[in-house]
Amino acid sequence: MTQDSRKKLSVVTRAFIENSTFIKHFLRRFLHSQQDIEDVAQQAYLKAYCAEQVKAIEHPKSYLFTIAKNIAVNELTKKSNKITEYLEECDDSVSMASSTTVESEVEAEQSLGIYCDAVAALPQTCRRVFLLRRVHGLKQREIAEVLGVSLRNVEMHLQKGTLKCREFVRNKQKIEGLTNDDWQNTQRSQKGRKI
Repeated sequence: MTQDSRKKLSVVTRAFIENSTFIKHFLRRFLHSQQDIEDVAQQAYLKAYCAEQVKAIEHPKSYLFTIAKNIAVNELTKKSNKITEYLEECDDSVSMASSTTVESEVEAEQSLGIYCDAVAALPQTCRRVFLLRRVHGLKQREIAEVLGVSLRNVEMHLQKGTLKCREFVRNKQKIEGLTNDDWQNTQRSQKGRKI
């Protein structure tokens, strides 16, 4: 591109051309698919360009990076919400391998259902941190950047989420265990009366 043609470009366009490689590299912190990275970079440029048509952008490079980060975070939030919805419905749609027994299938489905309920019961921020780590596989530092919180805050939410899930599962299994025992005792006593 010649010097004259660069002068004709808008400030945002010039900043995007000069920094597109850096923007895409920055987006790799949040997104893993190259196609998603390309899409978000283009969306960031389009939003910045449209904003520039309304008012002057003083710091186009940082403006582009901020928009790109916000779009990436929104994409992660959408994926996290989809996973959360899936987890809430998972106990209805779990199918196991046919080689297992019906009993073990039922037990596995119940265990997964309990775990899904445990994750769904977490507070929203804690659940988002927990899912970004356990489902999306993001590192704690990446989660802190995505959510705009401190690393210590991420660690706290992960620890809290793990402990609350364990506690939820234990309590649910105790209740289920008592319910199953009560049911079996009721069945035995009814059989005794019929004889």
